[in-house]
Amino acid sequence: MKLKKLALMAAALTLMSTQSAWSEYRIALMPFGLPEYMSTFVNEIEQHPLVKDGTVKITVLDGRFDASVQSNQMDTLITQRVDAIIFSPIDSEAATAPVARAAAAGIPVIGAVTKANSDQMFAYIGTNDVDGGRIIAEHMASELKGAGNVVILEGPIGNSPQLLRREGIDGVLARNPDLKLLASKTANWSRAEGLAVMENWLSLYGDAVNGVIAENDEMALGAIQAIEGKGLDTAKVKVVAIDGIQDGIRAVKSHGLFTLFKSAHHEGQGALDLALRAVVGESYEPKADIWQGDMTWAGGTAKQYDVPWIEITPANADKFLKN
Repeated sequence: MKLKKLALMAAALTLMSTQSAWSEYRIALMPFGLPEYMSTFVNEIEQHPLVKDGTVKITVLDGRFDASVQSNQMDTLITQRVDAIIFSPIDSEAATAPVARAAAAGIPVIGAVTKANSDQMFAYIGTNDVDGGRIIAEHMASELKGAGNVVILEGPIGNSPQLLRREGIDGVLARNPDLKLLASKTANWSRAEGLAVMENWLSLYGDAVNGVIAENDEMALGAIQAIEGKGLDTAKVKVVAIDGIQDGIRAVKSHGLFTLFKSAHHEGQGALDLALRAVVGESYEPKADIWQGDMTWAGGTAKQYDVPWIEITPANADKFLKN
């Protein structure tokens, strides 16, 4: 009887120890900034089952579109000895050293949405941005029947989606020599900057602009505002973009925008599962529902997890609108 009681006590202590260990896991998020898509990404992580039940505590540090801010934030997290870091850097090259410092401190770093130029990441989860750039540029080529004048609104220079989407776009332009590039400029993922840059281009080139290739929806929405503000028609000045934010999806229905949807749910909740896999080890079983559909867990050991793109059209847009 005494032995049975001792065994029950030992089992209870083991359970308490396990619960205590889980409750102590602290995961830090380092988004490069908090525009609409990244805010949605953070919110998706906060809706992960293990965050909602209190198992995991999340800390969010806004990088404010500044590589030096993100570098200092990484040092703070290393000092605080968080268990893992989910990192979306503003500058892929500038991110290399902060990742190396975290790795030297034994803190796993999971890349999501944007890439660091580093081989010391535990894993990366995100869309294939070269493919994204290629798809929207091919759509533009099709809309213009292979000939016309285009402009490109780019993300922050050095941000991995800017670099990789531009690579995909340039490949299509090279294969379509009658598509002429009039101008390209960063608008820093900003609707307001997209509006200002597009207004300037319309002043310079007028109705010679046949198409706008925007590397994200926010800049595309600014361009559409500028186009319509000049009395031009988006049925004639084609606009393509990436992200599938809510206003972008509405613009597919009302302004003829073509955009690609990237799933913040997949990128966010997938990143947290990978962070926990890095901390817990091979016994960790992922909790996000994404691994039961179009994503393969692969034991949590793959170095890169590709989130699929979805083309948004007037026919399927309503399925992606939340209200």
